[in-house]
This record gives sequence, C-alpha cells and structure tokens, in this order.
Amino acid sequence: MHNGDSTRDNSDHILLLPASQPQSQVSTPSVATVPSILNDNGSNISNFTSTPSISLSHRGPTVPPDSHTGGGSSTSVQIPISSINHGGDSGHPSSSTAANSSVSSNYGATSQDDHGHPLTFFQKYIIAPAHSFKAYLASSDRESAYRNSRIPPWLLPRYHGRKPVLRSTIFRPLCRLLLLAVITAVLIASTIVYSFRDGQPQLSDYAAVTEFDWPPIQPRSYLSPMNSTFGNYDVLLDGHSHSTYSDGRMSPETLIKWHIANGFNAVIVTDHNTIEGGLAAQKIGQEKYADQITVIPGMELSCCRLHMNLIGINETIDIAITKWPTDDQLKATIQRTHDLGGLAIINHIPWSNTTEYGYELPRMQNHPSREALVEMGIDGFEIVNSGTLDTISLKFIQDNNLLLMTGTDVHYPDTGAFGWTILNTNNNRSQDSIMAQLRARQTSFLFDPTGTQPVAYPPESADYYKTAPPTLLGQYFQMFWLDQTGMYSFSPEGGFCHEEFITIRWKLIGYFVAWMLVGFLLFEAARLLVVGCCWGPYQRRRKFKRKQRMLEREQGRDHMNDEDDLGA
Repeated sequence: MHNGDSTRDNSDHILLLPASQPQSQVSTPSVATVPSILNDNGSNISNFTSTPSISLSHRGPTVPPDSHTGGGSSTSVQIPISSINHGGDSGHPSSSTAANSSVSSNYGATSQDDHGHPLTFFQKYIIAPAHSFKAYLASSDRESAYRNSRIPPWLLPRYHGRKPVLRSTIFRPLCRLLLLAVITAVLIASTIVYSFRDGQPQLSDYAAVTEFDWPPIQPRSYLSPMNSTFGNYDVLLDGHSHSTYSDGRMSPETLIKWHIANGFNAVIVTDHNTIEGGLAAQKIGQEKYADQITVIPGMELSCCRLHMNLIGINETIDIAITKWPTDDQLKATIQRTHDLGGLAIINHIPWSNTTEYGYELPRMQNHPSREALVEMGIDGFEIVNSGTLDTISLKFIQDNNLLLMTGTDVHYPDTGAFGWTILNTNNNRSQDSIMAQLRARQTSFLFDPTGTQPVAYPPESADYYKTAPPTLLGQYFQMFWLDQTGMYSFSPEGGFCHEEFITIRWKLIGYFVAWMLVGFLLFEAARLLVVGCCWGPYQRRRKFKRKQRMLEREQGRDHMNDEDDLGA
C-alpha cells in the first residue's frame, strides 16, 4: 500500500488506513456507522444520511501539532466507505493518510466511564449482543450481519448458500447414523458367531480345585437314620456321582477326595452312558485311598424316557443307549445288568417328571410308571437326589420291599452333600460286601435338607477373561430370539428330547433400535455442544487471530516503506 493506497481485505472486512504517527503511538480504533464526514480540522463539511462511514478513534500519546490529524490525545477521523477509492490514490489528503494506518477491529469497545455503570455494562455486553445474535439469525445477508453486529466474527460458522447448511445439519448426521447402523450390525453378527464357537473357556476353573481343606464331615454325629430301628452301620454310601468322563467337573481322583471330605466311605461313580469313569475311579481308589473309601463302578443310562443307574458292573451296557428306547430294550438292559452281578436303580423320578420350561410336558416324556418298572425287573429307587426327598417313592419302596438308595448326583466341587445311604458290613467295607447288603435290601439313609456347609469354590479362569467381552456380548445379543430345545438326550444321536422351536422377539428388537436412536441423538447433542459451541469457535478464533496478525505485520512493513518515501 504505497503512495497513499487504501486497501480492503474482502475476507475479514478489515479496513486498513495509514497514519502519520508512529506505529507504537497508535491504539486500536473503533468502527462505527455515522452520517457525516469531517475535514482535517474536525469541522463538518458534508452530511450523508444514508452512506455508512468508518470512525477511527486513536487514544494514545499526544501526536505532534504538525501531524495530519492535529494535536491532542484523542483524534477521530470519519470517512464514508463509499468515498474510498479501492483502485488507486484518494483525492483527499486525510483519506490518503487514513488508508495506511495500523488498525485492528475492536468489537463492543466502550469507554472507561461506561464500565463503572452496571446498566451500561448490561446493555452493552448482554442486551446488545443478544439483539445482534437475533438479527444475525434472521438476516439473509450474514456478511452484513457480521459487520453490523457485536458478535465476534469467529463465534458462528459462515455458510454460503443452502447446500452447506443441508450438508452440515442433515447429510452428515445421516451418514453418521448409517455408519453406526453398519457397525452395530457387524458387531452383532460377529459376536453371536463367536459366542457359539466350540471349546470356549468357562468362568469357573473347576480343574484348579483338587483339594478340600476341611476336616471330614461326620454326619453320624448330628443325624439319625430315618428308620430308627435300623441299628448299627459302618458304611456311608453315595450311590450317584459324575466325573469328567461325562458332564462332571471333577476328575475321578478329585471326586474321591470330595466324597471323603463330605463324610462318605463308599461311592458309586455313574457317568452318563459309560462305565469308563467308574473304572478309572475304582483303580485310583484301590491304589491311593483304599483305607478311606471304597469305589464301585457303574453307569447312568440316560435317554429321553428315564435315567437309570446300573451299579456293580464292569462294562458299558449299550442296549438302550438311544434317544427313545423301547420297553423291551429297557428290560434287556436290566437283565444284562443282573447277569453281570449288578443292580438297576431308577433315579430322581420327581426331577424326571417335572414340567420342562416352555413346554407343557415333563422332562422325561413317556417315563414308565413305578409299577411298570417293577415288572421290568427294577431293583430299587433313588429316594434322595441332591436336596430332594421323594416321599412317594419311599412309600412305594416300603410297600413293595424294594431297594432304597440315595445319591448326591454331584457334578461340581462347590456343592454340598444332603443324603447318605447307610448299611452294615460288619467292618468288611469291600465292594462285594456292600453289593451283598444292597441285594439284601438292608439299607436306610441319613438326610440333611440344608446340606453340608463347607464347599470348595473354584477360582476364576484367566483364559475366560481374554475372550469374555465378545462372548458375553454375543450371548447378550442372543436375547433377540428364544431358542427352546428342552432336555438334552445324552444319546449318541445327540439332540434334545423336546421339539425345538425358535421365537423372534420383534418387540425387543424394536426397543433396542429405539434405544440406539436415543443414544445417537444424545451423541449428536453432545457433539453439537463440544464441536459447535466450544471447539469450532476456538478453531475459528485461532484462524481469525492468525490472519489479523499477518495483516498487522504487513501494515507495519508498509508504514516503514511510507516513512522511507517521506524521508527521501
């Protein structure tokens, strides 16, 4: 801006005017719209009722009397904007002087006297900006609204046309919503598939439980036989237990330790549809714990009609190991058990006949009646299973002189014992002596409905933590449907004993989508607050200040060039 050129920055609307006084003596001017223009001596030479002008008020040290603006500590030069020649030299000396002054816009500037009055402060800093903001929103020409308002130019974004407004308020939020929907769909599908994988670790590490660190329970010290005339007994037997050879969580050796700790000195290991667990436990018992407990092998025939213990045998009897065995197959199984010197015991009839959840059918459909089972050759019934006492079977046993048995049906180490089958072998606690007393049906039982108090809780698995988030998330998303299968069959064919059906929970899916939309709207509100009201103005203010400093540096160089020209 040499030779009195006046320049206007079209992007920030800052008017640059020269000053004859040094840069250090110039303070920030105030910009206003006035109806008149003054000459160098301050007299009114013209009146413009409709032309806006710029008032430059310099407050600072007194300039020399020979400056263009005259003496005094405050000098005001007002120039109509329409009279500025943007293309070259101005014809008036004062306009040429004003064209190169170092200027920066001061929005909402007030005199020192204004700050002392509360009403003036309220008017200038609350009422006036509020009206300016309202005018800005209602104005179609927001560039003019910026210039004529008290709102800082960096406070609000400037949209040039309708498309940027639609893009910012509609299209971009819709794109974010679509992205959220895609991410959610992928997350639901992937986690559900992951949660159905085979071999996923469980929360409880039952394999870590190998010891039971309490003194063995002595049930005879606080319980009496249900048959008060039973007399002496030296065997406390558990007739029903499971190891890791089927669906139990304890190894055969840990299972033996659990029984010793809970007051048993004899146990029959009866894994589902296999004798292998019982044989393994018998071998360990004979090698390590022969002086503490007697282990008898057995198996639990498990199908969709009944669960039946086959005890005192040494092979797997697979005649009826199928989902729906016939009466003839059941009878053949009982006969084969007797041929091997064993006994057949019907397990937990109350549990078997309980209504399966989601079906108006019992767990074990087409379960033979007690009378039909006696005709098939059954030896006895389990009248205590875990904490359940089957009084109906107990009376049936008494009326028909059948074998009475109890069973813990233990699968986990963190469960207690409730019943003990008692019998007397005259201190000859061998498998043959125990089986002889069972065949003679000389048994009674102890029953504690509260169970033994000490239990061994397993630690939590570290491997479970590694895969728990996607697994649990997939299990959570499985709430969208109900998969009802009924009772597991335990048969080689696999599958379940009841008809499987799947119900889609459409209403739940609808509520899930609704809550996702609520969460998205809350996110957009928070984003508007953070980005629109905080981060956006902060970034625009930085950009505005940076451009302002660049203009000031450029104006300082122009002022030095003007001084060099005057000196020349």
